[in-house]
Amino acid sequence: MSDLRTTARRIGRKALGYTFLGLCAAIPLAPAHCAPVELEVIEHTPGDGAEVRRGWFATIRYTGWIYDEKAADRKGAQFINSDDKGRPVTFVYGYKRALPGMEKGMEGMKVGARRTLVIPPKLGFASARQNPPDGMPRDAALVIELELLDVVPQSNVNRPVE
Repeated sequence: MSDLRTTARRIGRKALGYTFLGLCAAIPLAPAHCAPVELEVIEHTPGDGAEVRRGWFATIRYTGWIYDEKAADRKGAQFINSDDKGRPVTFVYGYKRALPGMEKGMEGMKVGARRTLVIPPKLGFASARQNPPDGMPRDAALVIELELLDVVPQSNVNRPVE
């Protein structure tokens, strides 16, 4: 009788295992291009000018899109374009004046360089001092194309004459 119970348990376990495998096969897997979890830097043009340094003024031109895994270029709705302001943007690099993913993605960048940054939520607005544009989720992944136009050490900035 005990041999019969042991055999019945073994058959039951195998049947349960096959059922579980069948269920797993029926559950769709995550898409091939799911939202990024790490910063991705795609260098288009390396640049040959001065390298950006912490505390220096960096002048950039950029365009940003919400990450869309279904789009071929992963660019969803555009949320910002520095050209809309009529001029490039200048900020002090390395002092959290830009999104963390932008500053990290600019490391080692030289004047004239062009890059595309795929920024995960943890390095986007989710951990930034800045608020996202209206209607944009704070935890959105981003795609940002940027060009480094110039860098200037703070000591070289003309101070107003008083």
